[in-house]
Amino acid sequence: MTLGCIDVTTQLRNKSLDTGTHIENKKSRRGIHEETCGLIRDLILENQLGVESDRIDEMALAHQLGLSRTPVREALKVLAAEGLVEILPRRGSRVRRPTIDEIKDLFAVIASLERMAAEQITATADSNNLKKIRKLHDEMHAAFDAQNRSVYFHLNHLIHETIIELTGNAQLRRTHSELLARARRPRFIAITSNDRWGESMREHDLLMQTMELGQVLFAGQILFEHVLKTGSAYIENIEASP
Repeated sequence: MTLGCIDVTTQLRNKSLDTGTHIENKKSRRGIHEETCGLIRDLILENQLGVESDRIDEMALAHQLGLSRTPVREALKVLAAEGLVEILPRRGSRVRRPTIDEIKDLFAVIASLERMAAEQITATADSNNLKKIRKLHDEMHAAFDAQNRSVYFHLNHLIHETIIELTGNAQLRRTHSELLARARRPRFIAITSNDRWGESMREHDLLMQTMELGQVLFAGQILFEHVLKTGSAYIENIEASP
């Protein structure tokens, strides 16, 4: 009887260890998966993938990242859901190039959502919320002054996300997050023009000032026009490309 109890205890302990190992392995795989998605996403956003040809060479990409093809393929499926990649049945995948009409529609919706959020935050005038945005704004301005485009873009993206998040509206946050993911590459390419980059920084300066001054409608209008100009800058970029 005692031996039976010991056997059962040992089996439970071994099962627990196996379960723990399984969970850790899943966490490890999830970590690799998320990191792979991030690496490929950055290559696409910074126009380092699909430059000469839209088609993605999965073998070459896997070799570049030091991975097998499996995590690369899984990552490409996620990026396809974000609108960055197009999966071609039996032909691999390619970087997706949205049409001009799709870009116009996408940025028009994002502009409307962000205007609503900016107006709400400005009207609420919560000092803690404004301080969060101001901190990110100052860090972004420092990146601009240092001409660090990658850091600038990262902080710029955070500012747009934070303005939405501070509304406390979960549905708005989900919708905006999905749309902003699809707009990330066009937004990055838009600031490859130094003229647009400088203009964008000035628009953010004005936005920050109007929000802190409590100018509700002005703040919303500035952000609305800022987002639309970014979409237009991307369209000008692709129209100028050979």
